[in-house]
Amino acid sequence: MEQKEVFQQILASFQDSAIRDRTYYPDFRRQWEALLRKAADSEEQYFDTAAPSVLTVEHSFAGIDACFHFDQLKIADWYRQDSSRKKRVVFKAQKLKHSRQGGLSYHDSPCDYDPRLPESALTEDKRNIVAAALPELPPRLRIVYGNKWVDSRFNPFMNTRLSLFLIETDYVPAFLATPFEVCLYLFMMDYCIIKENYSKVKDEDLRQFLHIFRPSPMLKIKGLL
Repeated sequence: MEQKEVFQQILASFQDSAIRDRTYYPDFRRQWEALLRKAADSEEQYFDTAAPSVLTVEHSFAGIDACFHFDQLKIADWYRQDSSRKKRVVFKAQKLKHSRQGGLSYHDSPCDYDPRLPESALTEDKRNIVAAALPELPPRLRIVYGNKWVDSRFNPFMNTRLSLFLIETDYVPAFLATPFEVCLYLFMMDYCIIKENYSKVKDEDLRQFLHIFRPSPMLKIKGLL
């Protein structure tokens, strides 16, 4: 789907009462609309989305159809850098449940993966598995590095867990292909935060958790703010 079509879906989402009835709605819409419009008009591309090291993930939430491209080589590079710190900032070690039917889950969040993906740019030496959260209620996880190694980690006769690394939400946009993908991901995550919490959290308290108001570090690092 073209960026301009997705932008129209975003404009329609502002009519959701979960967003429209918030006290911060005027600022939320004005700032996100300006940022997303600017990103949609940009021709900048951080990497070649046709490269073998790129994993394409299609995802829909609340009437918004997204297509995200993850740079697996950059994920590997950032993982090496993050591992050199005393405490990991970008990649957090987690354990996912593995059902006898083959499904993966993290608390209430399902986790999708495709063992058939060739992932030809990945080396066989370390076989790290990395997941990213996608906007949904509850968030849906997606293996974005190491899909082909997931099944080999399990013994079918045992109830085991899968150890992997989960990318902190703020840093997921670091691995996406365009300014629009960066903004779209963070906007959809803000939408999720609002939908999940608006009925039980005061507007002034909820506002401080939204990526557009904090703002998310990736918006600054990518030069979008």
